[in-house]
Formats: sequence, structure tokens, C-alpha cells
Amino acid sequence: MNTKSYTNDKSEMTLKKHKRLELFGCMILIFIYSPLNAHEYFFDIFFRGIPGGNAKLTVDYQVDTVFASFIINSSGFVDTFFKVRDTTIVVASYPDFFTLFFDKRINEGKYKARREFNVKNIQHKELPYPVRDEYTTMIMLLDPLYFSVDSVLVSLWDRKDSVTVPLFLSKAGKEIINSPAGTFPTFVYKPSNDLKNLIKDSSNSKIWISETLPPLPVQMQIHLKYGSILCVLKKVIR
Repeated sequence: MNTKSYTNDKSEMTLKKHKRLELFGCMILIFIYSPLNAHEYFFDIFFRGIPGGNAKLTVDYQVDTVFASFIINSSGFVDTFFKVRDTTIVVASYPDFFTLFFDKRINEGKYKARREFNVKNIQHKELPYPVRDEYTTMIMLLDPLYFSVDSVLVSLWDRKDSVTVPLFLSKAGKEIINSPAGTFPTFVYKPSNDLKNLIKDSSNSKIWISETLPPLPVQMQIHLKYGSILCVLKKVIR
């Protein structure tokens, strides 16, 4: 074995690891020390109509970058048969909302996984579409710049083939939603049928965005490993 080559490879891996830790550390510091700059949305969650936990979405704008976290925790009766502890961290460019960094820790029952993406680790300029994951898209719809937009192009990152897979999240009508945070007329956004071929049962995913300015995530139906949950807005802190 070429010792020099092995040393270089090891050094490069160490450098990448340090960069990831540095970026993650910066995000943690932003959420801890800049709470006044963040928008926080709190939700009650329901599994098949049964109340069973809470979720929190934090969105923090920093000049030309958006930092966000989404945490789901089941509790009570639901926690006894399907414990959920999901944490997603996203960093996106602003105002175009392209995903720069994505880290999702999935703990759903016995299923555990981690999904990561870092734009620095790919030749993103060669991709036909820039990456925009589903969480970045959700945050994009909450920005007044995209108020009541008819559709948003979502470009999911396919790790296996190192490509982006485009699909649309489109406005599919209006509904009035009663929530603990109030009663809101909303726009309903649903993924295109193309998503059915990518993620099983993902066609059930929806998001209800208020017709108010600033827009609010009044309700979200999110696909999990074994079904879906409904997140209903409880409180907003800006």
C-alpha cells in the first residue's frame, strides 16, 4: 500500500469530518444564542386521529442563509406503541431556497436511519436542477416572497445515483382550518403524482399555508416510515 496515498486519504476524511462538525456547531450556536431572530412554530401531533405528541419548527434568517430545525416527539399512549424522535436540520440559501446542508435523524419505532446531504461534497454545478429538499420547500412557502405561489419545484437528492429528481408541490385548493392557534383560511399544497414513484405513500403528504401575511404553517400531514402524522399549529413565536 502507498503510505503517502493512505495518509492523504485519511487527512481528507478528517478534514471533511471537521467541516461537518464545524457547520453543525455553528447551527447549534445560532439556535441557542439568537432566539430573537428565529421564528418558532409549535404543533400538536396526531397519529390516525389520536393525539400523541408535539413538534417544533424553528426558522432563522441570517442575511443570505436560512437555518431551520424540525423536531417531532411522540408522547402518551402513542409513545407506547410507536415512539417517534425525529430531528431534521436544514441550511438553505436565501432568497432562492436551495438546500446547502441537510441532516435528518430518524427514530420511528424500531426503524432508525440517518440521511445527510452537503452541497460542498458534490459537483452541484453539473446537476440539471439544484437540490431543494421537502423541508426547505416547506420553509420557502412560509416566506412572504412566495406568498400564494401556484407551485414550487422540489428537487430531491438521490444519493444512490448522485442526481436530483424534480417534482412539483402545487396549490390544490383552499380550506378553512380550525387549530389551537386560531381559525385560518388556507391554501393546500400537495406533491405531484411523480412523487408516488419515489417514496411509498408520500402522496398523502400535504401542507396547509394560511392566506395571511406573514404566511403560517397551519397544518402539515407528513409521511413517516409506517404511516403519516398530522401536525396542527398550536402557537407561534416571532
